[in-house]
Amino acid sequence: MRHLSFTLLLCLSTVTAMAQGVYKWVDADGKTHYGSQPPATDKGGEALKLHSNSGFGGNNNGKAVEYNADGTKKVSKEVQDFAKGMEKALKKQDSKEVPLDCMSAIKNANDQSDTMLEVGAKNVKDGYLSQADYDAQAAKVRKAKAETTLAHCQFSTGKERAFYQCMSNGKNHILACTK
Repeated sequence: MRHLSFTLLLCLSTVTAMAQGVYKWVDADGKTHYGSQPPATDKGGEALKLHSNSGFGGNNNGKAVEYNADGTKKVSKEVQDFAKGMEKALKKQDSKEVPLDCMSAIKNANDQSDTMLEVGAKNVKDGYLSQADYDAQAAKVRKAKAETTLAHCQFSTGKERAFYQCMSNGKNHILACTK
């Protein structure tokens, strides 16, 4: 609940900051500050112009939206590079081995599966993924999630046991544990 409250607060403060404007200034000690109000000193802060990459409430940096042949929005090179870096990081397994804990492993796997489904649904809504592609991938995620049970973990061997062992470490992602 605390995490949810923090997330809502962050979202509200971001929306408020976008509505009010954001200022950047450097104080007498050389420290950079950001705020919704310009500094009280004679040196007015530099007003920053924020851009939305989502297309919601933003001007998309003045660029026209480009589409793929299937009607989905094209993803910029910068976002593609970011996604590749993120995928690489998520595939890296934490070297610290923790004892097998089936309850933690299942919770971690289910939470991550739910996040993947939510992000996929958002990508469909925002036009970056087709409904058909989402449905195909979501079916696989839901099937794997349904098979991730306490009994399955407790009686698993081989690769399946290694998966649960890996997922027992809360620092690991499904991508790291399924390779």
